[in-house]
Amino acid sequence: MSATCQGQYTLFDSVLDAAEPAPGTWVETHGPELTFDEIAQRVGQIIIMDKSTEGHAWYKAVLVERIADTPEGRRLIYYDGKRQRGIVSERYFKNRSSRVYEI
Repeated sequence: MSATCQGQYTLFDSVLDAAEPAPGTWVETHGPELTFDEIAQRVGQIIIMDKSTEGHAWYKAVLVERIADTPEGRRLIYYDGKRQRGIVSERYFKNRSSRVYEI
């Protein structure tokens, strides 16, 4: 939110907030699916991670913190509003066990 004089907010602050959810926010919609290479280009940006179960579709906004190179391959390190960071290996995206989308 952009504060004006002494902490007042403009009429459009709620519209701007709705455009990009905060890390850890559960969302109902998402954009197109991303590849791991596209995720790697979005460091510092919010993406939508599929956390669905067999019975319900769940999507969570996460912040891409960095891509780590390890001997086993690249890994996505993300922040989802919790203290401990999430880590997902690139191989889970290749076999489609994990899915990530644009906002």
